[in-house]
Amino acid sequence: MIKEKNPEDPKNKFHQFVKSAKDFTPAELLSMFVQWITNIFKQDTHLKILSIVAAIIIWAVVSISVYPTMESVYYNVPVKISLENTYAEANQLDVITSSTETVTVKLSGNRSQIGEIKSEDLTAMVDVSSVMLPRSYKLHMNVECSKNAEFEVVSIEPDTISVSFDKIISKELPITPQLENVRIAQGYMSGDAVVTPSTVTVTGPQDMVNSITKVCAKVSPEKELDSTYEFTTDELVLYNNNAVISDDNEMLSFDKTSFAIQIPVFVRQTLPLEVNIINAPDKFDLDYFRSQLVFSVSAIDIAAPNDKIKELKSLNIGTINMREVDVGSVFEFKAENFLPDGYENLTQIDTVTVTCPSEGIKKKAIAIKGKDIQFVNRPAQYEFEPVSSGMTLFVVGDEEQIDSITREDITAQIDLIDFDMQEGDHKMSVGFIISSYDKVWFNGGDGIATPKIIVKASVAEEEVLEE
Repeated sequence: MIKEKNPEDPKNKFHQFVKSAKDFTPAELLSMFVQWITNIFKQDTHLKILSIVAAIIIWAVVSISVYPTMESVYYNVPVKISLENTYAEANQLDVITSSTETVTVKLSGNRSQIGEIKSEDLTAMVDVSSVMLPRSYKLHMNVECSKNAEFEVVSIEPDTISVSFDKIISKELPITPQLENVRIAQGYMSGDAVVTPSTVTVTGPQDMVNSITKVCAKVSPEKELDSTYEFTTDELVLYNNNAVISDDNEMLSFDKTSFAIQIPVFVRQTLPLEVNIINAPDKFDLDYFRSQLVFSVSAIDIAAPNDKIKELKSLNIGTINMREVDVGSVFEFKAENFLPDGYENLTQIDTVTVTCPSEGIKKKAIAIKGKDIQFVNRPAQYEFEPVSSGMTLFVVGDEEQIDSITREDITAQIDLIDFDMQEGDHKMSVGFIISSYDKVWFNGGDGIATPKIIVKASVAEEEVLEE
């Protein structure tokens, strides 16, 4: 006798569920599965736990066997742009900007493989095969998986990406200080600010780097200066001609990030010019001579790095040797030689000329005989005799005094204080003294005012010594 099947038996219910699964959608199957679980809980308690475990396993088996293909969505899938072995790389292009860094991907595939994939296993690879020139492109993407899984890409959101390409170049540019908030105290002036380091290398997209015409190191704090001061800044401002390049420099990099800006501050002063005078005769009227000198510039504006310049009454530009002064002589003095280090010439005058008097000035030649030369500080055991018969001495000065002067007004002498106590011929310098005139001086060009003559030295005879 065949026992009839009880349609309410859970076992028969499961067979019925599996047999009819293919005829239902997943939602309908889920509803049937929930109804079946409800029936299980109506059974004896000792069967409940075992029935639930069995039901879950059965549900998984049914899902895989009846619906082996599934779709899955993955969020925040990273976008990757590789230029290796591409035309872009061959043309020295680089990625400048891209419109997105992640995308949302929907995949379809075998349930057993799709279920193992996570977002971090996927990469959206940008197709750059069409990139050849430096410009912006809208490019498609392909999905790659780090796991060995087969799938189909249902969609990528967004489906394209905007990418800008350009060449990356480097360019060294000088640094200009920008001191709009710095003021100089009254009575002072600033020199040229010095930036250290003085240049910066900018690296970035070719068009952007080439558009930079000036790089400024900006000093932001407000400050009034009355002495030399040094600022430190990391703020760079880029200019294209007179316009600020305002893109926050995100696509540019710099090889230096800190700059020292030293601002020299000077005290300004206008000083009259004067010269030092040497080798003037004794009792010579220097005030008279100075009053006759004509300066091409009587005073110059200068600036110095400290307050000591305020104590100066005049600026000495050099020395005039009276032995080189003739009627109307002109002497030149270079500013680079008479300005101390650190002083700045504000008048921008490179050369100052000093012209000696010509009107009312006269020159006279006076013959000096050898026998008229006197020897002072002479050693007692030696005799001295000039070998030269004499010389011509030129005297320059006030016209009236020159007309009056004679040979008798001039004393020629040789000082033997440094004599080396050796017999024979010696070349010795002759000095001259004018005692009665205070506006005349000796001249002769290359040292003729103190000429050297040959003097014969010999030991004095005993008779002469005894006397």
